[in-house]
Amino acid sequence: MKIRKTLNLACLLVPVLLMVQPTQGQAQNQEKDFTYAIEINDVLCGYSDIHLAMVEEHGKQYLLLEQEMVLMLSLLGFEVNKQIDSSYRIDPATGRFTYFDLHLQQEDQDLKSKVVIEGDVARCFPLLDDEPKIVALPEGAILPNSVILYHLKTDFIDAGAEQKHYEVLEVNGAVIQQITYSKAGTEELKLAGCTYEAIIIDELNEATRAKTRMWLDCKNGMILKVAFQNGQLAYLADPSVRKKIEVVNYDEGVLTKTNVTITDIRNISYLKVKAVIEPTGHIVTPENLRVPGQRFEGTVEENLIEGVFEIEIERYDGAQAPPFPTKFSGDDSLKKYLDPQELIESDDPVLIAKAREITAGSKDSWEAACRLSQWVGDNITYEIPGGGAARKTYDIRAGECGAHSLLLAAFCRAVGIPARVVWGCIYTPKFEGAFGQHGWNEVYMGAAGWIQVDSTALEVDFVDSGHVRIGDYQQAIGAAVNTKSMEILDHRIRAAENAEQGEPTAEKYAPYVGEYNRPGGGDPIKVAVRDGRLSVEIRSNVAFALNDPDERGKWFCSLTTNLYCTFTRDDEGRVIEMGIHEIVRLRRKSDPQEIGDDVPEDLRPYLGGYYLSALKAEFPVIWDNGKLAFRHPLKQIVVHLSPSEEDGWWLGEFGAYMISFERNEENEVIMMVIDAGNGFRRK
Repeated sequence: MKIRKTLNLACLLVPVLLMVQPTQGQAQNQEKDFTYAIEINDVLCGYSDIHLAMVEEHGKQYLLLEQEMVLMLSLLGFEVNKQIDSSYRIDPATGRFTYFDLHLQQEDQDLKSKVVIEGDVARCFPLLDDEPKIVALPEGAILPNSVILYHLKTDFIDAGAEQKHYEVLEVNGAVIQQITYSKAGTEELKLAGCTYEAIIIDELNEATRAKTRMWLDCKNGMILKVAFQNGQLAYLADPSVRKKIEVVNYDEGVLTKTNVTITDIRNISYLKVKAVIEPTGHIVTPENLRVPGQRFEGTVEENLIEGVFEIEIERYDGAQAPPFPTKFSGDDSLKKYLDPQELIESDDPVLIAKAREITAGSKDSWEAACRLSQWVGDNITYEIPGGGAARKTYDIRAGECGAHSLLLAAFCRAVGIPARVVWGCIYTPKFEGAFGQHGWNEVYMGAAGWIQVDSTALEVDFVDSGHVRIGDYQQAIGAAVNTKSMEILDHRIRAAENAEQGEPTAEKYAPYVGEYNRPGGGDPIKVAVRDGRLSVEIRSNVAFALNDPDERGKWFCSLTTNLYCTFTRDDEGRVIEMGIHEIVRLRRKSDPQEIGDDVPEDLRPYLGGYYLSALKAEFPVIWDNGKLAFRHPLKQIVVHLSPSEEDGWWLGEFGAYMISFERNEENEVIMMVIDAGNGFRRK
């Protein structure tokens, strides 16, 4: 499953919390500290510490607000723990901040943003952009912070307003947005050993349609609790929560289970699904849900989609594709899909040179686009959080679906092919069938219109009809699909090749069907025939279809080339064991501290540390006892390597690992590839 934020790229999974509201204009002669707990799916997984103090600078007093937020979660097998440190300098007379900075640390991402107010303009340095943005501030614009919301205290608590509209500076996106606040009632809350009378206020971002509910102390406007649309909750707590937090599995936060298990996902030719979806980051209408290959009947009210999608995407064969190179510069409607934009740096000279190299000699624009899609699918490892922007994704060769899609869009635009990122949700075998947020691409092919491709899923020249399209990419911050329920009413699978040839599927696969025991016990793994293909079912968690074996006897998963099975027979030809192999790519992260004189010259480039994001672990490749080896940081063993019969691969001494190394265009080693396998005996 490929998720993204689409871009959650560098997006914050938890918004910076809204916490404390001291009285406007009140002298602050002492420092104050507060702690808030963060829960996701009822699991305490984070905290936020707030520190307030009055400071003097250039003869003027400011309220200094400092915040530290720590969050621990896992997503699709990747730990994405993060720490966010931010600070504001606030004018206590107006409640407007004059300076803001933020520092986000997540895995190997280290991002910073800053906003400086200069008169009636804001000079912004957003998280995802190296260039400053100048934002003109309308009269009366709200410059909010993460703690003190003077405008809400003044209008709702002091003046008794029921609803108010504001123009607010969104610091991470560096834009002015329309925000509506509405009173939703009152409630008595018991938090951190105290009882509070709270006013409940609902916030609606008119641009992104994101919704937030806040509980404010009726006495002083201090925010007591915040509930976010994605199910996250923050509330006033005792500082002891810092020692109680644990990692929360966020898979169910981004995946919505459905009622049908489909294993041959790449061959879904028709899907009818009854959906309830409430996206943020994109204004939706029924009309823009109806595109070639996708029908929608239902309603969209306040960005809540309720209705039935019918998806039947025809595979494009390249007919009447534009020539290559081609020129679309005269069509104003395509200009935005040819120009560089935030995160899609199609004017970057490195990306331009690589795109030209990949597409050299293409017979038409479709072949060129497919070559670019294939390169991205083959060379960008799936990793959360990944690269984010196109250029960084290219440099580190890693990213989730949003990063793949941004890079492919940049590549296409770099050689004159209009391209855009689209997003929505796709069917995945997780939880025996679910829908999850995803991003992919559309490339413009002249008379054929916009053609969908999905390099992340290795559907490099098509997309299966399990893709539900919500819209094209508009912004990185705040984009989320938010599927509420997804019920499959009908589906069809494109006939498998063996079925088209009239082969007896059941008889063909019968020798492999059955249950296979796990080495350490537990529920067996089932092998069955589904939708005309051999399929593997692992507990109630995931099921996937297998392609027929290649010449080496490897049955690759139909969804990815990073997973395959093998089968072993006894002397009488009976299948007695199944091997499941996962191919994992680890990015080179560090050079060796020293290289001994006894290391052969041709092996020296391999030495160094290789990082596996999913396990937050570094695998050092070393020279040990006259052999190339790697240290397994979790098993605390050294695995010695010997050249294998398969060209370019090394065989681990315990037989469970095969190792190879990948190089970039400069012939530098940038990746270690581990083929890890486990055997399962047939019952």
